[in-house]
Amino acid sequence: MKRFGHICTIIFAALLFAQSLSAKSRKETGKVAFTATDMVLLYSGTTQSSYWDTEYVRDYVSYTDRSGNSHWLFDGFLLLEIRDFGTGSAEVAFDPGHKDTDGSYLQAAAQADWLKLINYYFSEGHAIDAIEQSVEEVARTLGAPATKRQVIISIPNPIVYKNPIAETGGTTYWGVVNGRVMDFSDEEDQFLACKWYIDRVLERYAGKRYKYVELAGFYWVTEESKTSSRLLNRVSSYLAEKRYSLCWIPYFHAPGYTSWKEKGFSYAYYQPNYFFSNRVPYEQLRTACAEAAAAGMDMEVEFDEAALENFGRGSRLRDYMTVFRESGHWAESRLAYYQGQKALRALKYSDNEKDQALYHDFCNFVVTRPCRLPDQKPE
Repeated sequence: MKRFGHICTIIFAALLFAQSLSAKSRKETGKVAFTATDMVLLYSGTTQSSYWDTEYVRDYVSYTDRSGNSHWLFDGFLLLEIRDFGTGSAEVAFDPGHKDTDGSYLQAAAQADWLKLINYYFSEGHAIDAIEQSVEEVARTLGAPATKRQVIISIPNPIVYKNPIAETGGTTYWGVVNGRVMDFSDEEDQFLACKWYIDRVLERYAGKRYKYVELAGFYWVTEESKTSSRLLNRVSSYLAEKRYSLCWIPYFHAPGYTSWKEKGFSYAYYQPNYFFSNRVPYEQLRTACAEAAAAGMDMEVEFDEAALENFGRGSRLRDYMTVFRESGHWAESRLAYYQGQKALRALKYSDNEKDQALYHDFCNFVVTRPCRLPDQKPE
């Protein structure tokens, strides 16, 4: 009887947490609530990142543990891209400052490049449709999930200059809205381009009838906010009219990170930026957790293919799991998961025993979080 009471307490607490997430993500009645506790970043939609079919996505929808038991894995999916580069690509960036394979700075993405992302996200058998099909497949074993898998779609940066670092190439390179060439030296035209993109996404989404997936909001791709521009607030207000929220994932000590609410974001995750260099001290993880808590932010777990044993940074991923447990973020906060291009799959299919151990330990870290809904946690 005591065990039954304990189980009821856990379930009740999880439901209360889900309700608090719903309240946290709403600014007005009727907005689509973002309730996903565990959101993985999927870089997708360009020449080098169009592999997110059901074979790939399935490994992010569910997890089979060491005992052969299956579990739901991520319940949120952020679809984003920062650049299209390499052989056969458009050689453009969706945010300024990114480089091509030869080290040269990429030009700003134009309207056709923005549309290419949308076309991929809603293409048959890939991205959102692959999530839908994968959940349907897993549901045959686990039963239908209590909540739909939630998708967040990134909004590209309306970069002022075609050559953003040199500030050359003009400001009218992007394209046309309502019969008029956009001039990104004008904030109004930057907003109209973002509005055009949002409307195209919503049109495509409205044409689908997903059973297991829902569009839950949008993401601002730029990881800092240095200016006093009202663009973000205008984009956020327009999304609110459409019942959607805008989220953000600024880097460690990024300009503007503490004022994320004032800038119009409904919620934000914070990057510790610890994984990527052995020169970054362990204490930065603890500092990031404390700063996120002070700013009312959630946290991001970070790793990439360097977590593989051959590259030697797997222990740094383990550090995230340790510190997030200590700080309380593991138990109580939303988490986002940066995993490079497809590092989780690289760990899963590695022949190295240490990689296999890290894969299982990481997935266990995700699926056993106390804040997850009852149907997503192991019995």
